Amino acid sequence: MALRQEHSSVSRRLAYVVITVVFANYLLNAFLYVLETGATPARITGSLACLFSIGYLQLGVFSRPGTNPRSGTAHLALGAMALLVFAPVPFFPTAWGGMPVFLAGSCLLVLPGRVRWFAFVAVALANPASKIAYGIPTGVMAYYVASSLTAGLAVYGLSRLPSLVLRLENARSEVADLAVSRERLRFSRDLQDLVGVSLATIMLKAGTARRMVGEQTDRASAEITRIIGLSREALTDVRAVASSYREPSPAGEVSAPREGVTKLLTTVVIGYGVMATLLASYDMTSLVEPAVAATSSAVIGALVLGVVSRPHVRPALGHAALAGIALCVYVPQFVFQDPFLGGVPGFLAGSALLVLPRWTGWAAFGAVVVSQGVLQAVWGFPATDVVWGLIAATNHGLVLYALTRLRSMVTELQEAREELATAAVTRERLRFARDLHDLLGYSLSAITLKSELAHRLDPGRARQELTEVLEISRQALADVRSVALSYRELSFDEETRSAQALLSAADVEVTVRMDAAELPTEVNVALATVLREGVTNLLRHSKAEHCEIVLSSAPHLVTMDIVNDGIPATERKSGDGSGIGNLTTRVRALGGDLHAGPTPEHTYRLRAEIPLAVTASR
Repeated sequence: MALRQEHSSVSRRLAYVVITVVFANYLLNAFLYVLETGATPARITGSLACLFSIGYLQLGVFSRPGTNPRSGTAHLALGAMALLVFAPVPFFPTAWGGMPVFLAGSCLLVLPGRVRWFAFVAVALANPASKIAYGIPTGVMAYYVASSLTAGLAVYGLSRLPSLVLRLENARSEVADLAVSRERLRFSRDLQDLVGVSLATIMLKAGTARRMVGEQTDRASAEITRIIGLSREALTDVRAVASSYREPSPAGEVSAPREGVTKLLTTVVIGYGVMATLLASYDMTSLVEPAVAATSSAVIGALVLGVVSRPHVRPALGHAALAGIALCVYVPQFVFQDPFLGGVPGFLAGSALLVLPRWTGWAAFGAVVVSQGVLQAVWGFPATDVVWGLIAATNHGLVLYALTRLRSMVTELQEAREELATAAVTRERLRFARDLHDLLGYSLSAITLKSELAHRLDPGRARQELTEVLEISRQALADVRSVALSYRELSFDEETRSAQALLSAADVEVTVRMDAAELPTEVNVALATVLREGVTNLLRHSKAEHCEIVLSSAPHLVTMDIVNDGIPATERKSGDGSGIGNLTTRVRALGGDLHAGPTPEHTYRLRAEIPLAVTASR
């Protein structure tokens, strides 16, 4: 549990830190261009207000976990974003060109189906389209196109990361409740198919043989022989089913969006490589510079996608890839004294975070980022280029690191959750096997033994043995049907252990407090039924992170509370659902009462109260 919680919290913190830094860098870059245009104080103030508003919408609405991207609020926020992105363009025609990437990425989050992709492309191309009138060279325009599309995808991907982590944490039904329910259905089917028919036939033949004993001896003997064969065959089936249920069973995989993150990472890496190549062709005097930049970007991209971002890479291979990326970054830069020929330097920074130990990696990250600003300053590039180099290296490195690490965390969380679900299913399977053996093993053995005795005894005693065979068969068949229909007498202790396993598999922290008390059987069964239904509803309907199960016993009253923090008071009414109604009927039959609903502490509580004095007198 601690490992999963640590992974979840690290994932959430990483997502928020990365997207905040990257988006802040985008906004800072735009503000620096505003200052470069010589804007008046009023326009500077207005630009800051717009930039902070864009940042708030992107971080506080579109990137916020739990936000419904199809809600009216999200659409209103998208409209506000469009206004903030396009309204300032007349005042800052060139300085505001990077802002449409926020709107483009948000269109992918909010709009439905294919419409979102048309809107994404249209908005992303608004930046280069607005520059056509300025006579910008074709190579530079191509860079703007690649930059807008790639940055828009990066905004989209980073905005999805917090929700992606939340989705994984809330993937309960698939890994726990449904897995165990599937095992219960299989168990019910096996019981009915393998044993139910045999027991029904045994009952029929035992009744027939009892009537024939002493009158039609040969036919009675044949029926008894058939009963012995059926009972032995059924006992073999019971043992086979019980044995199969003792074997571990995979609980199935959680549907995790790893493939989507991988595709997004690949697209962004390629996009940044194309941008680096186009950037190198700005002041092209020959084909050498763009060829060098293209080669550097291609090799860096191959090492990043093929080695650095792959899971479980050996340290030696990772260090070799890191060295290769460093060569591709710095050798062209020093040979041509041009920082724009080193492919994507930020990928070297991000790769250092992925390959090296934690603090060493961050130190290397900082060193790479600073080196890009230093090189531009030493080689006489303008101050704006120095700042841009620092921002670009930081953003590219963080995007690479975030997408790679979060893909890895998705895998780790999935594996941990699958292990818990498998453990819950295995516990349930062992419980099935024990129930099957306890219910039917003795009964079928007794049927076989008494049938063999009836075959050898005189008619009077044989008839008595067959009567007992009939009674045992009838009870065994009733047990099979009750278990198959989940109406068998439940054990509260068993249900408590099962509930803990299920909730743990669903990544819900469980606290159990029980008063030691010997409860009447009917109270035990009723509480076990309430607990099973309460846990099922919690997994199915809530987003709980904590659940508390408390059993309090007084001389004349027993109370059970199931409290969780997953349902706000405004989302659910007390006593809703047919399941709660059925439980209320069961509890009231014992003179008790059942309450379900929100509490003043903003939790949801299911409480069962059963008076012990009433049940004792019945």
